[in-house]
This record gives sequence, C-alpha cells and structure tokens, in this order.
Amino acid sequence: MTDKEKDEITDKKEEFMKNVDEFHSYIKKNDSDEETKKEENEELKEANEKYMRLAAEYQNFRKRTETEKQNIAAYANERIAKELLNVVDSFERALSTDNDADESFKNGVELIYKQLMTVLGNFGVEAIETEGKEFDPNFHHAVLSEEAEGTEAGMILMEMQKGYMLKDRVIRPSMVKVSV
Repeated sequence: MTDKEKDEITDKKEEFMKNVDEFHSYIKKNDSDEETKKEENEELKEANEKYMRLAAEYQNFRKRTETEKQNIAAYANERIAKELLNVVDSFERALSTDNDADESFKNGVELIYKQLMTVLGNFGVEAIETEGKEFDPNFHHAVLSEEAEGTEAGMILMEMQKGYMLKDRVIRPSMVKVSV
C-alpha cells in the first residue's frame, strides 16, 4: 500500500470519526426535546419513503435490464439469419430448375439445403406460411394483384419469395401476389 493510499484512508477515518462525534452530540443535545423527536420521526418517515421509492425504481431497472438482455440474446442471430436467407433463396432456385443435371449432384444440393434449413430452424428461423392464407401486411408484402375467379379478395394467389420469422419477429416478409 502506498503512502498516498494510507493518507487517504487516514483522512477518511478521521472524517468518519468526526461525523460520529457530531451525531452523538446531536443526539445528546436533542434527546429531551419532544418537538425535535417529532421532527426526527417525520424525517425518518420521509427518508424511509425515499428509500422505498428508490428500491422500487432499482427493482424496475433490474427487470427492464434483464428483459433487454433476453431480447438481445434472443435476436442476436437476426443479422446472420437475414444474410443466410439469400443463400437459401439460391438453393431453392437451383432445386427448382428442371435441367438434366446429374441426379447425385441434385441430391447433394438437396441434402445441403435441408441441413441449412435445419440449422436455421435450430436458431428459431421459420418460413412464413402463405399457401391458402389471407393477406396480412404484418407478414406479407404484396407485389402484384390480380382478379381470380372463385377466390375471395385479399387471398394470396402465389408466393414469389418466401418470408421468414426469427422467433416472433418478421425478419423478411413474404413477397406475394394477392387477389382483388
């Protein structure tokens, strides 16, 4: 311990002892005074109320901080998931082509696609369902509209690009064609 640190400790100790002496003299001086006791009780009540409010504020702060931490942890993978969705789209386009590619090559691509979708699913990424659903602007992005016989207005006719959710948050809405 340095001399400076020792001096600081000594100064704090002296200040503390001075405060204790002042407190004792204050108590002795005001012990017999009934009015002072009432004032002290009021001050004590006020101090207790302040303490209770401060404790409640601290508790609320802790809860809010914990909730924020949980949200950060839950959605930390959102950015990487969005980037991987472009890879998923490329796989889906490759799988939808009807060329005479080698069957084993196509099977390999399908296997990689399934693995990628499994990994994304493990992190809470799920495709948004559009098949036979009613258009919902919270989940879907209408890029085309068309009249369709035998179909109610506002129904999704075709999915043009899959949408995805991370847990309960939409990270990319589905691009769809809607009936009018």
